[in-house]
Amino acid sequence: MSFDRVLGQKEAKKILGDELDSGRISHAYLFVGKKGLGKKEMAYEFVKALLCGSEGLEGCGDCIICRKIEHNNHADVRLLTLEEESSSIKISQIREMQKELVYKPYESEQKVYIIDHADQMTPQAANSLLRTLEEPPDYAVLILFAEEINQLLPTIISRCQQIFFYNVESEKISQKLQQEGSPPQKADLYSRLADGSPGQARELKEDADFLEKRNRILDFVSDLPHKKRVEIFSEAEQIKKMLDEGFPLFNLISGWYRDIILYIEGQKNQIVNVDYMSDIKEKKEQYTAAEINNFLEDIQKTKEDVKRNVNKELALDVLFIRLCSGR
Repeated sequence: MSFDRVLGQKEAKKILGDELDSGRISHAYLFVGKKGLGKKEMAYEFVKALLCGSEGLEGCGDCIICRKIEHNNHADVRLLTLEEESSSIKISQIREMQKELVYKPYESEQKVYIIDHADQMTPQAANSLLRTLEEPPDYAVLILFAEEINQLLPTIISRCQQIFFYNVESEKISQKLQQEGSPPQKADLYSRLADGSPGQARELKEDADFLEKRNRILDFVSDLPHKKRVEIFSEAEQIKKMLDEGFPLFNLISGWYRDIILYIEGQKNQIVNVDYMSDIKEKKEQYTAAEINNFLEDIQKTKEDVKRNVNKELALDVLFIRLCSGR
């Protein structure tokens, strides 16, 4: 196992490789990027290389240390993440980490804490973590994951080595999926729908019902101008259930309208929903780019409203009526 396990991320690999090569390991790292880009895989490969003791800049993957890290049972490596049914990292979790950091490493020379969803810390948890970052023990290494860097305190950001993770080309994701056994046509579709995220592509591939649900949504949105309000309200009720189950509704709808803009602008090779090309071609005659941009603003606003726990069904009703009527 090695950094090669992570698809893409050449810049992140070079930064971490240079630190391992020089032996100048930072006390705190901040991995920034959306879900599925390989932040967790990269962190674990980095920790293996740090603690394994094998020659070279990568963990061997086979020794007892690497196997313990891989299976989350190494005494000096801890993953701190959201507790069940919680949307925030709490101060109690940070305080527990701080208590444990007082004690020196048990098996290795370093003690590593990986903090997932660091951008979802409560203000109290963030301020508590800041104290540790200001005066960390010599043996401590903290790795923070964040999707939205602007959700973190500037003082936390400034005390971390920032490493950014970027979208991976859909062609590379497709090739990887095919190596893992996906048929070429489906691998291509999943890679396009994943928006540059290999992890998201795998999740879509493993969701047996995803394509059926996705086709239902696209068929509905495509036919919105011909729907009666009673039909829209009835379908919105069913779509809400899908949204409650974590279906990436808003990303899918936004992608549909972006595809129409891409067709209008002659960038057909960048279209995501390639299996709906004939529908997209038809829709380009119905909308202007300005109208579609208004739709995209409405979709984003509804997405943000839902995050703020407004009535989902009502929010979807309003959105679909706007998309139906062209505002």
